[in-house]
Amino acid sequence: MSHIDQIIHLMDEAKKKNPLVDFLINYVTANELTSITSYFGGTPIMTDDPIDAAEVVEYAKVDALVFNIGTVTNKQVNAMIEAGKKATELNIPIILDPVAAGATPFRSASIRRMLEELKISVIKGNLAEVKACLGVETTSKGVDSNEDESEAEKYVVALAKKYNCVVAMTGIEDVISDGTRVVRIKNGSKNLPKVIGTGCTIGALVGTFSGVTKDYFYSAMTGVIIMGIAGEIADTMVEKGEGYYTYKHHLLDTLSILSKDAVRERANIVDVAVEEIAV
Repeated sequence: MSHIDQIIHLMDEAKKKNPLVDFLINYVTANELTSITSYFGGTPIMTDDPIDAAEVVEYAKVDALVFNIGTVTNKQVNAMIEAGKKATELNIPIILDPVAAGATPFRSASIRRMLEELKISVIKGNLAEVKACLGVETTSKGVDSNEDESEAEKYVVALAKKYNCVVAMTGIEDVISDGTRVVRIKNGSKNLPKVIGTGCTIGALVGTFSGVTKDYFYSAMTGVIIMGIAGEIADTMVEKGEGYYTYKHHLLDTLSILSKDAVRERANIVDVAVEEIAV
């Protein structure tokens, strides 16, 4: 199947199988993440206690976990580790969103611990966060990346190979790789970064589709491209004099009813040869 056929297939599978997605996430975007999951067929469950987190994975039989360290605490990290150990044992995918990685020693140590102790299936972040996970110095400002993305592929591929996972880097153009396959996704909107939580929401989408496949390259691609296309459609709905708050409403409404036809018509995916990337 082509890339777009794989994406449409996963959209169908999520609606059919209703994956249970376990969220250990930040409180700023919790409502958006869980709501988006339900729009695309998933069922969300949330927890942040170390004991409950591990038990939810085992006894609720979750299909995927989403970790987001946007408002990280020591208790939450311990909950992620306990849930992640159980998920690793049961071969359940873990999606890690290392928000503001490298901003503080605690965040850096927490992410390093997760990457070393758990089997992470997908790392989703901007280029600064990708580089921080590699231990490379960055020019990030809070949750925002100020990195030059012209050579983004080499960092994405390097991180994917280092931890044997899929890396989904969001940016002006999105880059996704499992260390062997690489694509650039050229869908998106300049308005998306103005809406707090769009990056986090991509993590929820990736988690939803990861719950119905073992090929996380495509679950990551599906989550990323859906947000990019929804952003483009929302652009066309904003009228003169309306601002980013209105744009956010258009974006969320678009996500709630996004059709497979719209995805098929708008998808802009470019394959990148790995041998052309200097890692």
